[in-house]
Amino acid sequence: MIAMMVSMCLLILVIQCAACLMSKKYLMALYAVCYSVPFLGLISSLWSDTVTLWPRGGYDFNVDDFFVYRLSLVWLLGVLGGLLAYLLVMMMPTRVLQCYEKGFFSPLDFKIAGFIFFGVSAGLISYRVVNIDSMIEAFTGTESVMVFSIIAVVALALVYPSRLLATSSVLLVIFYCVANAITGDRDFVVLLVACMLGLMSRYSKHIKFMALFALAVFMLLVLACGVMISMVRMDVDLSSDNIAEFFLFNSWNAIILPLVEQLSNFWGGEHLRYGQTYVDMFLSLAPSPIYSMFGIDKPIAADNPAHWYQLINMGGIHVAGVAFENFGLFGVFLNSAISIFFLSVIDKPFREYDYLRTFLYMLCSSSVMHWVWYGEMYLLNSLVFFVLSLGLFSIFRIARA
Repeated sequence: MIAMMVSMCLLILVIQCAACLMSKKYLMALYAVCYSVPFLGLISSLWSDTVTLWPRGGYDFNVDDFFVYRLSLVWLLGVLGGLLAYLLVMMMPTRVLQCYEKGFFSPLDFKIAGFIFFGVSAGLISYRVVNIDSMIEAFTGTESVMVFSIIAVVALALVYPSRLLATSSVLLVIFYCVANAITGDRDFVVLLVACMLGLMSRYSKHIKFMALFALAVFMLLVLACGVMISMVRMDVDLSSDNIAEFFLFNSWNAIILPLVEQLSNFWGGEHLRYGQTYVDMFLSLAPSPIYSMFGIDKPIAADNPAHWYQLINMGGIHVAGVAFENFGLFGVFLNSAISIFFLSVIDKPFREYDYLRTFLYMLCSSSVMHWVWYGEMYLLNSLVFFVLSLGLFSIFRIARA
């Protein structure tokens, strides 16, 4: 039974990814892969009597353990929800997401804002380089502000190509990756993913099999860099055995450990919050200083894990865990389906001089990995940044008028 369920999950994942790539739905393919990566430890059930989810801390399970069945069922419901949503989207008539930038916004509005985004990201990057041993703690989400600001500049270079914009965006990406790496962080991976998906969607007509293969190889190299940086950060000896272990088991595996606790201890439904976590997400969207100003505790914060089910120092929590925490197994299926429906609205080919859609697409692209592995809060933060950016563009539009 377990082997059959795991085989079905792998087959559904391959079918959905292949279909997404053929239809050039790169963002949906990225979500499908990221969703399934933490469950890949279950594959060993196809040839072994033991499933290893995490090599340390006693997370080895016999394939006959009822828990392995529960975890396999959660994975199966998640990929089924995503595949069903994808098929329904493909049967629906194609509609283009309208951002109505023509007739209201001008390219000048975006370019003026681009100077601000460039200055913000360059200033924050410089701070990181000068203060290597300190993390920026001005407010929660500063790292995201850097990434989102760089994306705003890169999107300008894609939509309004020029030597100045191309040079500026490339330099920002390079310097951010270097500054991020020397402080032992790996957030540069999400920025590179967003830039690559932006390029692929912008020039989707020219993307052939060899181009996809080359990008896949590049992604593996980026992933390898992230693994090596994490090992150096944790002072792990760079031996062949350690490198192999860290490639197989990294933070993308650790985020499933809270789900292990949930499925082991709360299978009967006594844990259900009936959407309270999602309400807390929306109530936590404002920057932290606003809550401090009014003396209010932020419902979901890094130093307030009581309202955010996770194991401290063991990664975040998979979106399936958030859905299970609120609505059980039905929530797992529904959450995956809704996520694919949402991405289908964003994952459209770009039109010429369509900056807002390019910007939104790249923001969502940069959020997928954090979104799937730490909860929807990261996606909501990117959407809030987009809305705030619309306000900035509107200010320049009004001033220009």
